[in-house]
Amino acid sequence: MGRWPKGERAVEYLLERSRLEPIATGDVGAMASVQIERATRRILTARAALELDDVDGAYAAAYDAYRMTAESLLVHQGLRATSGEGSHVTVEDAVSAQFAGDVAEFAKPTFERMRRTRHTAQYFDPSAAPITRADAEWAIDKAAGAITGVKALFSTSPPDRFV
Repeated sequence: MGRWPKGERAVEYLLERSRLEPIATGDVGAMASVQIERATRRILTARAALELDDVDGAYAAAYDAYRMTAESLLVHQGLRATSGEGSHVTVEDAVSAQFAGDVAEFAKPTFERMRRTRHTAQYFDPSAAPITRADAEWAIDKAAGAITGVKALFSTSPPDRFV
C-alpha cells in the first residue's frame, strides 16, 4: 500500500516536532501483533476488575487496551510516540487523524473521553465525577471494538512504514 495517505500532514507535524519517532529496525507486523496480543489480555484484565467491582481499575485497564491497540497501528507504520508528557495525546492525534474513518472507535471525541476519564481513574481528583459501572462497560466495549477493527484492517489493508 505504501504510505498511509489519511492524516499524513498530522503525522508529519508530529514527526517534525519530535512527538513521534521512527522505529529503525524490526518486523513491524510482528511488533504490531504483539501489541494486539497485549491489548487483548488487558481487556480480560478489565473484565475481571469489573467483576470484582473495581470500576476505576476496569476503566484504566480498558484504556490501556485501547491505547495499546492504537499504538499497534503506529508500530505497523514504523512509528512510536516519544516518551514524556503528552505521549498519550500524540498517539490520540496520530491515530485519530489517520484511522478514525476505518476504525470508528478511534474517533477523536471517543479517544479524548477515554484518555481524560482514564486520568480520573488513575489520579484521584475529588472534583471529578465518579466513574460508573456503565462508564467502565462503555470503555471495555470501545477497546474491544478497536481491537476487532484493527485486526480487520491488518488483514485487509495494513499500513506500511510511514517513513
